[in-house]
Amino acid sequence: MIFSVEEKIIFKGLPENIGDFCLWIPYPVNDHWQTVEDLKLTTSFERMILTDKRYGNKIVFLKSKDRRLGRNLTQVILSFKVRRKECRVSGNTIGYERAPAYFLKSGRLVPVNKEMRRLALEIVSGKKDELGRVRAIYDYIIDELTYSKDDPKICGIGNPILTLKHKKGICTDYHSLFISLVRSLGIPAKFEIGFKIPPDKIEGGLNGYHCWAKFYLKGRGWIPVDISEADKHPEKKDYYFGALDENKVHLTTGRDIRLKYAKDNQPLNFFVYPYAELNGRRFDNIEIKVSFKE
Repeated sequence: MIFSVEEKIIFKGLPENIGDFCLWIPYPVNDHWQTVEDLKLTTSFERMILTDKRYGNKIVFLKSKDRRLGRNLTQVILSFKVRRKECRVSGNTIGYERAPAYFLKSGRLVPVNKEMRRLALEIVSGKKDELGRVRAIYDYIIDELTYSKDDPKICGIGNPILTLKHKKGICTDYHSLFISLVRSLGIPAKFEIGFKIPPDKIEGGLNGYHCWAKFYLKGRGWIPVDISEADKHPEKKDYYFGALDENKVHLTTGRDIRLKYAKDNQPLNFFVYPYAELNGRRFDNIEIKVSFKE
């Protein structure tokens, strides 16, 4: 499957003299399942490609070279072609690698503690092999949660404590809870995020992000799960335990992302949309329009 993706980053309310203005944009992943071609930028910024040392994410970094650009600086356009194929693990070791230790640790909003381990052990009671234990957690989350985006103070944050309390959420919440529980059993797990291409359309807008998770088993490598999609499409419950369809565009991996050169010291909860700073402070007056064409 080949898609063209265009991302328009539209700035609003910039002063005429913008001073120090910087922009960070996720650079889509190149790996066995996804190949990025013809990446283009329409901008008057100075540019460079950064690499996030922890997760290996590549990031387009743009910095204003003319402080007087504010009057005419309205948007940046990023476009690329992406070749995607189904990610399905069936006993092979494609992408096999040693799982870094930080994929077992607590995150700022993703706890790995006694409470999570206690719940995880209850869920996997009677399951002796690691694959069966992970499947039990996968099934538990589908059974317990309701897919909902009705409360932005709960849904979309990716905080397993809130998710367990309210029993609802979106993809971020499903997979954050999964990662907490799986890591609590000593099994590495990681968070991946990007866009979901509508399977019934050949072009249009992409409203919102999509995320999924992967867990690591020795001898098999990283195995994907898409729990929120499985909950919305029960007929694909078995499929999404060990597979991702080709209608995904992977942008970044991990949580608590720290951006090189950013003056704001707070890590990003996750990194899927561009981040900007004006004179060392976060600038949120941005509109993002993402579109695709098959």
